Amino acid sequence: MCNLCSRLSFFITAMMATTATNNTDENYDVFLSFGGDTRYNFTSHLLGAIKRQHVNTYVDFNLGRGSEISSALVSAIRKAPVAVIVLSEHTASSKWCLDEVAEIMDCKRTRNQIVLPIFYHLDPSDVRNQSGCYGVAFEEHMKKKDCIENVPTWRDALKQMANLSGWHCVANMNEYELVENIAEDVRKIVHSNCLNVNRAKDEFERQKDMLRQLYKKNQITSDQTLHVWEMAKIANFTNRDIGKASKLSEEIKKVIEEGKTSRKVMLIQNK
Repeated sequence: MCNLCSRLSFFITAMMATTATNNTDENYDVFLSFGGDTRYNFTSHLLGAIKRQHVNTYVDFNLGRGSEISSALVSAIRKAPVAVIVLSEHTASSKWCLDEVAEIMDCKRTRNQIVLPIFYHLDPSDVRNQSGCYGVAFEEHMKKKDCIENVPTWRDALKQMANLSGWHCVANMNEYELVENIAEDVRKIVHSNCLNVNRAKDEFERQKDMLRQLYKKNQITSDQTLHVWEMAKIANFTNRDIGKASKLSEEIKKVIEEGKTSRKVMLIQNK
């Protein structure tokens, strides 16, 4: 495979393994969501363990708690390829936490975000069915006019969350050992499933530059160039249909192979 095709192959792999992200100053591997009742114990210990695994993690310890999650927090959720969420008793009673859960599950559906739940002193069935302490919390939400319309979305998100594979932290267990095991698992998941977002972006820019060179040398037509970019946009912004990404790969290779018949293109590739 020619050098150009090899780089394009890397780009396709990156786009299939990562989510589309916003243009913010920093990229994170993991978004860590939690309820206020675990802020200074389980969650803080978990964050420390994940950081020791050299996994870049976003956690909103310093963000103010308003009635709705901020645009900055939504951006942070959407840019992270992996979300770890600590579900606790407080989660169901907090509109903020429930909005985070709903946003995270939406990102799983639309951006292929990997979602890893931790059920902290909770029965997953209570989360799934909104029973027990979660049932009590939702009874209170139904009494509030500003919450009623969001209740179906929250219920559906919690049901989906509870059906995911994760960890169950019960009382009287060794939390230190559990936290260390979770952090190690998160590291493995991040490294095996998520390529570096910045690297993927840089590689895509290099591909665009190379295709521009081919276009300037009259080796590909404007129609071919437009078709490639339109397909790239599909792969970049939906990123949930592997078939589209594979089709994009084949189309770009076809363009490159057509250009290889030209001596000028061969000279470009050999520079």
